[in-house]
Amino acid sequence: MQINIVNKPLPLPEAILFDMDGLLLDTEKVAKHAFFYSCEKIKFSCSDEEYAQLSGHGSVLRDKLLVSILPKDTNIALFNKIWWEYFQKNLNYEVPVKEGALEFLEYLYSQKIKIAVATSSYTQSAETLLTRAKLRSFIGFIIGGDQVKNAKPAPDIYLKAASCVNEEVSTCIAFEDSDVGVIAAHAAGVPVIQIPDIKIPSEKCKALGHLIFDSLERARDGLGWR
Repeated sequence: MQINIVNKPLPLPEAILFDMDGLLLDTEKVAKHAFFYSCEKIKFSCSDEEYAQLSGHGSVLRDKLLVSILPKDTNIALFNKIWWEYFQKNLNYEVPVKEGALEFLEYLYSQKIKIAVATSSYTQSAETLLTRAKLRSFIGFIIGGDQVKNAKPAPDIYLKAASCVNEEVSTCIAFEDSDVGVIAAHAAGVPVIQIPDIKIPSEKCKALGHLIFDSLERARDGLGWR
């Protein structure tokens, strides 16, 4: 998948604002596995389509969606506890990095491009995972969902990220995997490039007219960032 082909190399921005899960870290697959494990524990069968609705959301909105997906008598707090603990248990063995992420960060760092992470995950969790994945040293700032009032798809986190790197939103570029994240960056006025992970972009999202690539490697090739 590649939409809106770049006809000539795109100049590097002053700063790049990365999502984390599903974009830099291959943790969405781990989260999905842990979710279905949790569903088995309560003897509930969930579809891939229903699970995909949860992608990219902060905890508050995700819980509201869980209420609509899980059986009505489900203890959401207990379900989340099982899900989170099994997710963390799996990440204790390895924090998987998306293909091309390390090389991309190394390149941007060598070009003195400011780098920040804008993630719906809690800041401390993001710090821990990025450190264990050996990516933290390339990242100037981590803005977690706990640092803003309104979660994605609201623009808050991208506005804060641009402020942290001390740049105007127009001089930054965001990289996102989910539609929710793309909408958040777009609402903040940050040009955004999408690398879909577990869910293909919706027609509504594609209508925003942003660049979409299959992978970080293809994005770098298409943008001429080598």
